[in-house]
Amino acid sequence: MLANNNKEGPRIAVGFFGITRSLKWTLPSIQENIIEPARQLGQVRLFAHLYQQDHIENPRSGENNPVDPNEYQLLNCDEVQLESPGACLTTANYEWILSHGDAFKDGGKSLANLIHQLHSLQQVGRMIDEWKPDVVVIARPDLMYHDSFYQVIKRNIGHRWLEINVPDWQWYGGINDRFAICGSPAARIYSQRIALIPNYLRDSGGPLPAERFLRYALNQYGVYPRSAALRASRVRSTGEIVKENFKTISIGKHMRSLKDWSLRKIGLLFSS
Repeated sequence: MLANNNKEGPRIAVGFFGITRSLKWTLPSIQENIIEPARQLGQVRLFAHLYQQDHIENPRSGENNPVDPNEYQLLNCDEVQLESPGACLTTANYEWILSHGDAFKDGGKSLANLIHQLHSLQQVGRMIDEWKPDVVVIARPDLMYHDSFYQVIKRNIGHRWLEINVPDWQWYGGINDRFAICGSPAARIYSQRIALIPNYLRDSGGPLPAERFLRYALNQYGVYPRSAALRASRVRSTGEIVKENFKTISIGKHMRSLKDWSLRKIGLLFSS
């Protein structure tokens, strides 16, 4: 049973997006390392935008099996939006995006998954924004979280800078997009980045890799990425835990991100 929510204190929103896929295995780690630490620090409200489906097929991950469409109920969220997959591809102009290249080289399947992820993130971000929280945690429900978010959430209470805490591993030339902890302004930029896809493809020429696109989006608004020593492993719909590379990013990569952020910040100051 989860601890009672604090009646006073900062508002902390926890938003889940995508598909639950493996929630029956990941839920204990979500409760222990995200929800409970947040409830020790303030008022917590749980939000989710999720795709409801009864089967998952992903050649890249080797998954092809049924899933429970009602598994999301285990999260016991305060606000939930459910959506059938597919429609967001038309809205996002998926075929046009794919025409700029396939970063994943799997016939556009992973790109379609990325568009679904970004759309879901946009929807849960809008739900969260209406509550006007002080701190936002954006998390995938199909990850097993190995470390407590307590200190990182605490550090963000009352913090108004455009700064966002992201995993300190697997940046792949951009920024790890698995989860994030930040204030509302940065969360708004992080969650609404799907709208920047046309700009990114115009500026880069394509294709659309997830990590580099996130770095681009944050740089556009001067959001500084701060690396956090928080680990999480993907869990497949079969219960298989993916072996992740948790090697931290190099200081050089971190400094280059800082340089990009600083230059963008200076540009914003001179243009205001």
